[in-house]
Formats: sequence, structure tokens, C-alpha cells
Amino acid sequence: MAPQGTSKYNRLIDWVKERIDSGDFKPGEKLYSENELARMFNISRQTVRQAIGILENERLVERRRGSGTYIRALPAPAHQPTKTIGVITTYLDDYIFPSIIRGIEGVLSKNGYTMRLSITNNKVENETTALTHMLRDQVDGLIVEPTKSALPNFNRDLYTQLSQMNIPCLMINGSYPGMDIACVAPDDLGGGLEAARYLLLRGHKKIGGIFKSDDIQGHLRYAGFARALKEYGVPLNDDAVLWYVTEDIERLFGGESDAYILSRIQACTALLCYNDQIAVKLLNILRRAGISVPEQLSLVSFDNSNLAVSSDVGLTSVAHPKEQLGEAAAQGILGLLSNRRFKAEKRFKPLIAERQSVCELRE
Repeated sequence: MAPQGTSKYNRLIDWVKERIDSGDFKPGEKLYSENELARMFNISRQTVRQAIGILENERLVERRRGSGTYIRALPAPAHQPTKTIGVITTYLDDYIFPSIIRGIEGVLSKNGYTMRLSITNNKVENETTALTHMLRDQVDGLIVEPTKSALPNFNRDLYTQLSQMNIPCLMINGSYPGMDIACVAPDDLGGGLEAARYLLLRGHKKIGGIFKSDDIQGHLRYAGFARALKEYGVPLNDDAVLWYVTEDIERLFGGESDAYILSRIQACTALLCYNDQIAVKLLNILRRAGISVPEQLSLVSFDNSNLAVSSDVGLTSVAHPKEQLGEAAAQGILGLLSNRRFKAEKRFKPLIAERQSVCELRE
């Protein structure tokens, strides 16, 4: 014969389980007090304690001394290997990205993995969607180029979920500040430093810059630029430093803001551009204004892409490792899959590809 009160505490146990299953009781939510449950089910506090004890043994609730009883978080389901690596990049055009993807895919395929690719266009909502789909499809690992990496990370909860599911993540080209995720990237601070030194060594002292403010690469390249000026005792002219965000590109460089940009850089003999794309857009502005490069203004940019080679004036540019970076990222994520302590972090030293966009100033 069942002991007295068994049916009563089973009724309470079933009630709590049903509400956990339905989502009415959420992880971390405080359960009713013993007195409240006793009144609700017309049972004694001793019977309530018996029911809570069983729920605690089943790891559905937890008692916190002096605080009460709380619903426990359900353990994440065990991850089943899929031999698929998710790759999220900001863009996939004919710039540097095809080479990066080629490097990733080459290493993954040699090791029996396939790649699932998603593009964000540097939009936070697109990164949210991409991460959600990668989690749903349970990729084995994830390589991410972060979206608007200089801004607070809107998707931190999804990255936390990846960690809880024991899915390794690696970032490329930049990383979110304050997140403990390995990154494979160019040394952008060093790149900014070397690019500015390159101009300073050629007699330029009135140097401005155009930098991107919503990606961490822009901040690092600016930091290197500023460090070089300080190193050479050259003042930094804030008026000659322009910042832009992703959504500003067409408005600033499409023609309607030519006069504004030219007014900001009119005192400069040289300029650092955030990347080759911006340098080419600036070349168009300068051409419309009848300003010649490098005779009237010298330019150094970043990435050493096909644009640096094919522009009317060959651009001197800090090289991006492109396919090498992709290979290193793929090797890094595979290393993390086999050993979570694998040192996947890597920075590529800056190298400058010299062309015709810089002239030497003479005293």
C-alpha cells in the first residue's frame, strides 16, 4: 500500500513538470513558496517538501538557502558531429573574400569536412539569423567574421549558447572586444603603424586619414597611424581624419559629399585610406576635382586587392593575407575541435605592396 500522502505529492510533482514542459516555468524562475504550494494543493508543508525533494533529485529544481526554490536550466542536448563547419562572413564579392573562402574550403575538404556559408552584409540582424541557423543545424564548429565588431555585441547570447553546446568558434579579420574567442587576422595596428611610417619616411608630415568606425579594424589602423605620428613628433590634425560607418558609404562617396570631403583633407599632402575600396572611391572624388595622385596627394590603403592593381593609379597598399588567412582559420577550427586548448590565435605581420600612389616630398 502506498504511504499516506503519496498521491498528493505526485500531483504537485506532475503539475510542476507539466509547467516546465509547456514553458510556463522558465529556467531560473522562482517557484511558489512552500506555504503557497501547501494552500494551492491543500496539502501539508511536509508533503510539499517531499515533492520538492524529489524534483530536486531529478535536477528539475534547486533550493537556494535563504532565497527559495528555483527552476533549473535544462542541460543542452549532446551535440552530434555533422562534419560541417559553418562560415559567416560580412561579404562575398570579388574583393578579398573569395580568396579567404578558397583557403578555408581547401583545408576543410582535405580533412573530410564540408562548409556551410552565410553572408551578413555587415548587418547585425543578418548575423543573428546566420548564427540561429548554424545553431539549429548543429555545425561542428564556426568561423565568423564579426559584424560591426567595434560596437557592443548584440548577439552575445548566441555566442554563449555556442559555448554551452561545446561548439568551438573562431573569428577572422577582427573580434568583438571583451569576448574570449580566438581570432585569425592581419596585425591591423601594425599595419596602420607601417603605413604611416611609409609616408613619414618620404617627407610627408601633413597626413590625414579615412577610417571605418563600426569595425574594429578601423580603430586598430587608426591607433597605428596615431602611434606613428607620435613617434615622429608630428601633430595629429583631427580635422583631416574622417570616420564613417557601413551605411554612410554611398552618401559620403557617391558624389554629393565631394566638397565636404575635399574641405576636410585640403591641408594634407598624404592620406591613409581604410581599404582599397575607399581609396578607389576617393580617387574618383579627386579626379572630379582635378587633383592628381600622387603629385598633389599621396595615398596608402589596405588589403592589396585586385582594386589596388586595376585602378588608374596603382595603389600602394598594406597586404591582406587572404587565402593564407583562410587556411589558418580552417586549421585553427579543426585544432579546436580536437583540443579546446589548441592555440588558434594568429596575427599576420604587415607587408606593404608599393605602387605609384605615393610620391616623395623634398624640402
